[in-house]
Amino acid sequence: MNQQTHIPSQAASLHLTVIDDLTRLAAFKPAWDALHMRDPEVGIFMSSDWLISGFRANPGRWRVFVVADVQGKPLCIFPAKTRVHWSQSAQEFQTEIEAAGRLSWGEHTGFICDPAQEAPALAHLAQALRALPWKTFAIRYETTGRRARLFAEAMGEGFSHRFRDYRINRGRTNNLIGLKTPLPRSIDSLLAEGLSANTRQKIRRYRRKFIDSGIYTIRSATPETSERDIAGMLQNWALTWAGNKGRDDTLLIAERYARALLNAEALGALYLPTLWQGERMLGGLAHVIDREAGVAHFLLSGRDPEAGDPAIGILLHAQAIEWAIGQGLKTYDFGHGDQPYKYSFGAQEVESFNLEVRRHGQERIFDPRGIKLALERLHAFARAGQLERVQNGSAQLLKVLD
Repeated sequence: MNQQTHIPSQAASLHLTVIDDLTRLAAFKPAWDALHMRDPEVGIFMSSDWLISGFRANPGRWRVFVVADVQGKPLCIFPAKTRVHWSQSAQEFQTEIEAAGRLSWGEHTGFICDPAQEAPALAHLAQALRALPWKTFAIRYETTGRRARLFAEAMGEGFSHRFRDYRINRGRTNNLIGLKTPLPRSIDSLLAEGLSANTRQKIRRYRRKFIDSGIYTIRSATPETSERDIAGMLQNWALTWAGNKGRDDTLLIAERYARALLNAEALGALYLPTLWQGERMLGGLAHVIDREAGVAHFLLSGRDPEAGDPAIGILLHAQAIEWAIGQGLKTYDFGHGDQPYKYSFGAQEVESFNLEVRRHGQERIFDPRGIKLALERLHAFARAGQLERVQNGSAQLLKVLD
C-alpha cells in the first residue's frame, strides 16, 4: 500500500490513507505536525520527528494510517508496526498490528486526533481496518483509555477486545502505572514540601558527603560528549541486565536504546546527567525532554554493577529534578512502573492502557505483505528440522498466494 491507497467506510465524508514509504511520509510530515499541535493529549513520543527514526531503521515493518476529511485534512493518525507471528497452537502465520512507538523506544503510544472529531475519526479508522487482513491488534501504553475504548467498540461483530494487565518483575511491578512528580518553581519548595522526609534527608546528606566534598562529580552530556556518555551508560546497563535477559537480547536492546537517545540528542531533547568518581562513570540517567508539554521523561538508567552505593540513584534523580525545575518544566516523569522509590520523590500515579483486539475465525488473518518474513521463518524451521511447521506454514502461504 502507499499514500494513494484509499479504503472506504460507511462515512462517505471520511477516507483512510495508508502511508508506508519514507518519501511520501516526508511530504505528509507538515500535516502530521499540524494535527499533533492541535491534540493536547499527545507528546513528543507521538511526534513525527521522534517516530521517523524508528521507521527508517525498520523498513517494511511500519505503516501510518491516516483518517482525513473530504478536503484531505487529517483528523486521526495511527502510527503502526506490523509483525508476522507463528501461532504454535494454530500452526499458522498470523499478522499482528501494533502501535509503532516501540520501534523508536517511545514511552507512550496511541492515536493522534483532532479533539473536535475524535469519535467519528476513530470509528472510521476501526471500520476501515476491519477490511484489512490481520489477527491481532494491540496498543500498549495508550494514555487516554477513552480513545482506545472508542476504537475497540467501533470494531463491531467478528472482533473481541480486552484491556490487559502488564506486570514485570515477576508480577511485583504494574508497568501500566506511571509516576509523575509535579514540579514547583524552586528546588527549595520541592525539598520542603514535595518529598518524603527520609528522601529529603538523604539528598542533603549525600550531597554534603559526596558532591560538596568532591568525592563524586555530576556532569551533563553535551553535543561533544553525548556519544561517549550514552555508550558508557549503556555499557553499565548491559552489564547489569545481561544475566537476566541473555547477552544477545541485552545487546540488541542496548543498540535500540542507543539509537533512541542519539535521536533525542539530534532533536535537542536529550538530558543525560552522569555521576563520576574521577574518570569512572558510576551511573547515568537518560531523559527525553518534551519542552512543548513541559515534561522531563526519565527513560533509562545505567549504573556500574560493581558500585553498590545507594547514593548514586538518589543523587542523579535529585540532580535531574533540580535541572528540570531550573528549565521551567512542569513535570518529572519517572516512566512506567510503580516501583516504591518513585513515591518518595512525591510522584503521583497516572494510568496507561493495554488494549488487545482479536479477529474471530481463521479467515483474513495473514497479510500477503508479510510473505518475505514468513518465508524467512520457514527457512529457519527447515534448518531446525521442524518439518510439521514447514508443511503447515507452506500450505498456508500457497493458499494465500492462490
